[in-house]
Amino acid sequence: MLAKEDFSIIVVDDLQFSCEVIKSGLKKAGFKDIRTANSANETMLMLNEKKADVILADFWMPEMNGLEMTDLIRRWDESNNRYTGIILLTAEDTTSSIVVAFDRGIDDFISKSTNQFELAARVYGTGRTAWMQNEIRKKNRELTHYYHQFDHLNLLDIETGLANIKQLRKTLASMITHCENRGGGVSLALIRVTTKENEPNGDTRKLQKGTLKTISNSLQLVLRPLDLIARYDEDTFAIALVYSDQTAFNPQVFERSSTSILKHTRLTSDQGDKLQLSISIWYNDEFESIPTIEQIFEQAESDFKVVSLTD
Repeated sequence: MLAKEDFSIIVVDDLQFSCEVIKSGLKKAGFKDIRTANSANETMLMLNEKKADVILADFWMPEMNGLEMTDLIRRWDESNNRYTGIILLTAEDTTSSIVVAFDRGIDDFISKSTNQFELAARVYGTGRTAWMQNEIRKKNRELTHYYHQFDHLNLLDIETGLANIKQLRKTLASMITHCENRGGGVSLALIRVTTKENEPNGDTRKLQKGTLKTISNSLQLVLRPLDLIARYDEDTFAIALVYSDQTAFNPQVFERSSTSILKHTRLTSDQGDKLQLSISIWYNDEFESIPTIEQIFEQAESDFKVVSLTD
């Protein structure tokens, strides 16, 4: 249960005597963190120095009345992802005044003739509501943070530490947009590493984690930091890069990648099977008809050629 001393309160009235009377009554009721202000401007300065759970303000004040101050506080709340409980004190208790005040965003409306026990109870209730609102905001911020962390991890392949196909799609789309705006071209190479030995049903055996990690490391040794290396599927790696013009692009960069795999990867997989490398290259520096990512993948997958077989 929330204790009264947990709440921070600002009492606002242009008459300092009124502020002190209210402050004294709230202290007797058990509240401890109570500040006083004599104007809306002074209140906003206090809020910026230290947040408050409840603001208890006079309805009628010179320069800026309670409703105008409420508008200001609600804008401040929105900017600071915060909720501040607001109670207005007034000698007026007409229905029209109450309706207008609640429409403007106050949490409670109390007559100045209210005894100190009811006032303390209303302040506690408003403070508890504000505290719950702020706890919800805090949880939402935490969930948003965790979501962004998860979304980032969701772009990585856990076994290799490389980008996954989701990240590959996003990067290719960005590369194409870049080339549309600034010229140049985009290239995608798929390098498939399979085992020579087949299972009885004709399927190739899956590469093990150790082999996958070694292959991903060997690819990173020969490529530029801005080139994207991704895990395309279980046995296929993708390399996406952007180049400034046709004469500057040399498809042999992908051959160096396969050579690096052969140089740094053991001759066999974790299970002792010989490895077979196949490669397919797609590139384009003219986007009169912009291909979709799926079309790029389809064209790349249709042209695999065996380039090496470990001995």
